[in-house]
Amino acid sequence: MPFNKQIKLKTAVLLPFVIIFLVTFGVIAFVQKGNYEQMVQDISNKQLTYLTNNVEQRLYNFLEEPFLANLNLSHNIGFNRLYQKGNTKKIEDFFHSNFSVLYQSISQMDVVGFGGINAEYVGFRKELDHNYTLMVQDRRTQNQLVIYQNNTISRDIRSVIENYDPRIRPWYAPVAESQKPMWSSIYTNADERQEITLSSLSPVFQDDQFVGVTVTDVKIDTFNAFLREMKHQTEADVYIFDEEHRLIAHSSAGGVVSWGTSLSPKGARLLTTENASPVIKASAQRFKQLKPSENTTNKNFVTYVNADRYFNKVTPFKDEFGVHWYIGVSISEPMLLGEVPYNQRNAWYIGLLISIFGIGIGYIAFNRITAPITSTASAAEHLARGDWTSPMPKSGNIYETSLLVHAFNEMANNLKASFKALRTQLVYDSLTKLYSREGLVESCSNLKNLNGCLFLIGIDKFRDINDSLGHQLADQLLIAIAQRLKSIFASDAYIARIGGDEFALYLPLVQNEQEIQDEAQRILQLFTTPYSMPNEPIAVNVSVGIVHNFDSSNMTVWLRNGSIALSNAKLDSTRISYYAPEMAGVSRKRTQMVTLLKVAIEKREFVPFYQPIVDLNSGEVLGAEALARWVSPELGLVPPTEFIPVAEESGLINTIGEQILVQACIDTVKGIEEGKWAFDFRMHVNLSVSQLSSYLFLPQLEEILRVTQLSPSNLALEITESKIVDNDPIILNNMVALKKLGIHIAIDDFGTGYSSLSYLHKLPFDCLKIDRAFVLQLNQDHLEESIVAAIINMMKGFKVHLIAEGIETQEQVELLHQLNCPQGQGFLFSKPIPYHEWPTNLVNMRQKTAN
Repeated sequence: MPFNKQIKLKTAVLLPFVIIFLVTFGVIAFVQKGNYEQMVQDISNKQLTYLTNNVEQRLYNFLEEPFLANLNLSHNIGFNRLYQKGNTKKIEDFFHSNFSVLYQSISQMDVVGFGGINAEYVGFRKELDHNYTLMVQDRRTQNQLVIYQNNTISRDIRSVIENYDPRIRPWYAPVAESQKPMWSSIYTNADERQEITLSSLSPVFQDDQFVGVTVTDVKIDTFNAFLREMKHQTEADVYIFDEEHRLIAHSSAGGVVSWGTSLSPKGARLLTTENASPVIKASAQRFKQLKPSENTTNKNFVTYVNADRYFNKVTPFKDEFGVHWYIGVSISEPMLLGEVPYNQRNAWYIGLLISIFGIGIGYIAFNRITAPITSTASAAEHLARGDWTSPMPKSGNIYETSLLVHAFNEMANNLKASFKALRTQLVYDSLTKLYSREGLVESCSNLKNLNGCLFLIGIDKFRDINDSLGHQLADQLLIAIAQRLKSIFASDAYIARIGGDEFALYLPLVQNEQEIQDEAQRILQLFTTPYSMPNEPIAVNVSVGIVHNFDSSNMTVWLRNGSIALSNAKLDSTRISYYAPEMAGVSRKRTQMVTLLKVAIEKREFVPFYQPIVDLNSGEVLGAEALARWVSPELGLVPPTEFIPVAEESGLINTIGEQILVQACIDTVKGIEEGKWAFDFRMHVNLSVSQLSSYLFLPQLEEILRVTQLSPSNLALEITESKIVDNDPIILNNMVALKKLGIHIAIDDFGTGYSSLSYLHKLPFDCLKIDRAFVLQLNQDHLEESIVAAIINMMKGFKVHLIAEGIETQEQVELLHQLNCPQGQGFLFSKPIPYHEWPTNLVNMRQKTAN
């Protein structure tokens, strides 16, 4: 009877579950399909627009340069009255002196020529060896077109063309009629090359009389090379064609000239539908099928080639001088989305298989629900016979089953719990419930060999966190860290807390280099999100020491080597270090560096270099930032990345910072007195948190101002946002005291940290510096959604000065103008320089920012 009830329970539970699962799976699949198609359309539109704009801009520049050059040539011929009937010598000399310059700067320009009203012609043509040849038709050549082997008239003649009349050529006749600059139609040259050419044309007026036409031929192959490079980089197919749907340029292999087909005779340009690329051919055919009203404007459409979906966009391209072309761009769905479509499909298959597997497991589980009842009955029979050594029944997951077997297992469970508690005290850490150091060593001793990878994770500056939060909250933070480690890493990982602020993670199955790197990055990624504490979030940074490929089966030795690697990781910018035997030598080198730093401090070898801070609207230099540089007589100029980390670790950074502050104050007073800087010039000096958190800092600063005679209003102290300890009352009190003295406070590298965002309104600051990483990300397409825009909008209520760091291009200045960012600094204006190299006029900042 119980067996029959179990079958009924199984049927009652499993059948509704299967029905709900199938319905839910179908609804999710339908919704995700729609979302996927919408995502594909959005991404394809953006990518095709970006590629088209790129080609349009490059094509515009490609055509504009030779056209402007041609206009300049025609103007100079007429202005200097170089045309003489029957004699092109002056124009030849003029072209000879200018063509080599144009040849170097405008690579796509192939020929520069002039045709006169009396059938004269003179021109220079670029050759494959980068030299150029002369072409002349006037009295000197008996009115025959002579093409020479070099760039002067000589006996070395390449070819002679008789009865050549430039006035009937496609590059002359339209301009003679309209007497306006224009582009020619695409035509075939009359020289021995017979190349298909596009020419920029301009009339020449001498004494207000039309005397001829200047022409510059453009090598379309140059633009073909650009399109092929774009295809190599983006996997997009691009083609350019005219109103007759004949190719001008394309990104696939081969030319644009027909060798003779039913549609295009030999020597004519191929139709777009005759292109060798199946992608371009399919796109061209689909575009021609569109209604006339549809294919005259920007149009997106879809084609299929070899079962792959392609997204296409055809855009008209026109200019004021007669060009009317079309730009076609095609990109495949795999290239646009990568492996997303396949991964999505595979994910559904895997999900379906897992669900089916889960249902099967559930079926088996229900069959086993009655097992505790059967085992309890059997145990009761053994106990009735006095067999106390028989195995005790196991509790099931049903309340009634557990209640049934509880009486049999209570004593055994109590004994096991007592034994487990004794063992736990030795093997497990009482706070985090992870392995202790001894527990890790003991657990790993049971392994056959240690050929996996050991990660030692050390919390950076945990003492500061402990002092800031208090011991109780610091313990809660350690528990939260342990929970994250356990939630991320697999059950076969060995996790331990081996010290107050150190954790060990041994992964026996991680052995190759790539897996080790991936796991190390996972560990660092684990700490990118702040930890939620009762009062406010806490950002935690860690360093990771790694031991692998180590020939020892003793985990104690592994832990010792891991500790050496961890110490090295705390000094590395990546916060990751692999143990190597030579690390002992590195430790000695670090000790030597500390010694050198102490000597350098005694000899006052640390000096400030200054980088200007500029008003982005007027170009005025408002101030400068003092940056610490070590100028050593033996080592030369030592990069800050080599000595700053060691100085911070050894505690010497405070003394170095004090020296920089003193010299910066002295230089500021001197610069104002000498007229190099304005009376309201503001010197920015970086301040470490350890300086600001000291009771002695404020009296030291007042003494520096008294001795140097610097006005407090000329000094701004910069504090890195990510390093501010928000709960330290000393820091807040010192910042308030600095404001009372009239000293300005700037928050540096804003946006890179987490700890200060929630209490920013509590800090007494009057200047905020936007980190250079966000300035580098600025672009016109997403300007308003940028982090810089968000910071500027957020700061409107604070009424503080904003300075954008790391400005390197004029485009960044223009984008910051649009966002109303008032000030900036960066290499665009000047690199950091010593005081004696700062000239009276550092740079024409007004011109740089205005242009």
